[in-house]
Amino acid sequence: MSKETYRWLAKELPSWVKEGLVSEGNAQALLQRYEGEQASSSGTAFSLLGFVLVGLGIISILAYNWDELGHLERTLLAVLLLVGAQAFAFWVRRYRASDAALREGSGVFWFLMTGASLAIIGQTYHLGGSMLDFLSVWLLLSLGIAWVLPSSGAAFFQMILWTFVWLGSRDEMREVFSSEHSFLSPWMLALLALSWLGFYALRYRKERNAHATLLLGWALAVCVLAVGSVEMLMATYPEQNVRMLCMLFALFFAIYYLLGKMYFFWGEKSWQRPFERMGKLGALVLVLAHVSFNAGTWLLRFDLEPTRYNSLLGLLLMLLFGVLLILFIRKEQKLPSEILVCAVPIIVLGYNLLHTMPYSAMLFVNASVILGAGWMIYCGIKEVTLGLVNQGMIVIALVIWIHFFNANFDLVAKGMAFIVTGILFLSLNAFLKRRFRGVA
Repeated sequence: MSKETYRWLAKELPSWVKEGLVSEGNAQALLQRYEGEQASSSGTAFSLLGFVLVGLGIISILAYNWDELGHLERTLLAVLLLVGAQAFAFWVRRYRASDAALREGSGVFWFLMTGASLAIIGQTYHLGGSMLDFLSVWLLLSLGIAWVLPSSGAAFFQMILWTFVWLGSRDEMREVFSSEHSFLSPWMLALLALSWLGFYALRYRKERNAHATLLLGWALAVCVLAVGSVEMLMATYPEQNVRMLCMLFALFFAIYYLLGKMYFFWGEKSWQRPFERMGKLGALVLVLAHVSFNAGTWLLRFDLEPTRYNSLLGLLLMLLFGVLLILFIRKEQKLPSEILVCAVPIIVLGYNLLHTMPYSAMLFVNASVILGAGWMIYCGIKEVTLGLVNQGMIVIALVIWIHFFNANFDLVAKGMAFIVTGILFLSLNAFLKRRFRGVA
């Protein structure tokens, strides 16, 4: 909740109590509920950006004067940076704990100075090791920063750092990080993940609508997407099974969408719903990639083995998708308006089963996409939601454009197609706005 909205709520509650709309206890509970969420998002963002720039500036100055510093100077400088950042963070924790922007910034500064100090010590005494070893030590030493202050900004960077360490520990990623393995075992990395997941769960419970919690939500969505993508690629790489890979991604994006709709959301705006938006975008892009009659050609070009659904990861994703879909339908008590997104795994599965009959597979995919988009338009008109209508129209237009561009038409014809489609969009929007205004 923004600071202005919180002030409005605090001003209105006394009159609500007098009118008997809410009790005194409920009024106090409402104020306490949103008390930690009234910090200005711009203030927190600029504070984080400022401390990040200061930290990067210090690192740049040290790099420029590195050759002129002796061993003793480098060691003292490393200790000074680390102790100074810690002292500043503890001062903020002790005397300015209510200043969310300062608390978040000090946590990020402490995190950056921990990495800088490690780099200085490693370079000074030639401790050896790889980049992955350095990142692993940095991850361990910065583990408690988020909990001590607490600082969602530090937890955000820790999530990103953990993701790099996890990916670098995989055998297929050795060449990227120039390392055999991290000294952190997979079980240790899993325990470290539980630490920042626990911190996120605590912030989510206490300050769900706070912008700092939303920042952690975006970090969680991006990190899980990165790790999940690599794991799915590795699960299908030995057989180079592209159809199986598409099936795994279809399940993954549908799960993302369902999680975003039911659990992981922080408002109605797009930037407040990372799981839902990522899942929807990924699912629609994936299913549209199967629309073209040329899709079978590029799938067969890279798919060297027949599709076999024997992957443990695939079974787990299918089970999770089924459970979430049942819970979602029970919660909504009706077919979802964006049923096309939920049905993407089924559409991709049907395509894979029909892949030996290319035209049948393409007709199945195209019919499914058109029906799903048509359902969006119908629900949008019924619910008086112009955005949902536009989504359905965009999907249908993309299907038409994909087939149109595959055809052998010149640029003039293709340009006219864009113009006609644009005019149809504008006309339909104008008509629906008048109709919705009349309904309202």
